[in-house]
Amino acid sequence: MPELPEVEQAARTLGAQISGATFDGTVRVSWSRTIHDIPADTFGGLLAGATVTGWQRRAKWIVLPLSNGMTFVAHLRMTGRFAVLPRDEADDAQQRVAFGLTDGREVRFIDQRKFGRIRLLSAPELATLDADHGPEPFDPSLTPATWHATLQSTSRVIKTVLLDQSRIAGIGNIYADESLYRVSVHPLKPANTLSKKKATELLAAIRAVLRQAIENGGSTLRDYRDSYGAKGTQQDNFQAYGRTGQPCGRCGTAIEKITVGQRGTHFCPYCQKAPR
Repeated sequence: MPELPEVEQAARTLGAQISGATFDGTVRVSWSRTIHDIPADTFGGLLAGATVTGWQRRAKWIVLPLSNGMTFVAHLRMTGRFAVLPRDEADDAQQRVAFGLTDGREVRFIDQRKFGRIRLLSAPELATLDADHGPEPFDPSLTPATWHATLQSTSRVIKTVLLDQSRIAGIGNIYADESLYRVSVHPLKPANTLSKKKATELLAAIRAVLRQAIENGGSTLRDYRDSYGAKGTQQDNFQAYGRTGQPCGRCGTAIEKITVGQRGTHFCPYCQKAPR
């Protein structure tokens, strides 16, 4: 599933193409569940005449504010991606919905696995979505002290806490593994056993890993593409994730894989000592 860097890149490249563009209200649907909660014609009616005023990202959601006070939001899930194409260009076989623009283009959502969801939110609904998520990793309010307090409040293992979107937003399996590797913390270590120093180091590692991934356009393991159709390259920098059996870059020990919270989890058994 795309994580913060991939969604950031997808939102950025989509926003670059349609900020200032106006929806004409036409919606072509080949998979009705992609549009969440309301019928496609109702969705189109609410979109008609609305101009995209910019782009944002919240957690793993693409967020497009509209001139009519509503907000177009999308969750890519596993294989979703956007493309902005001329209206007369042939449809992709995996295209699920297309939204017409007044300039003759369409915003098309392509999604092989059909798990992606698109919603149109009022201001109160957007506030609810925001409240359902914890702070962004780069939020200045997320200080070492507040982060340490978050970890001290739970005895769940640290890998599970990093994946909990109500604790910190946007991190998924890849960047949790990469962050824990950088600070030599075992994924099964209880969160409340991390010292303030180690919690501070972990927060810095999270930010460094995410920043590097954003600079590299995210990670493409198989399906991910940004809204221009480009792949990310952060996978070339992985130190733990997906490297089962390969030597640790620090000590040479083979990277191992276990399951934590039903997620494949990669770590160095020598550098990341198991908790007692």
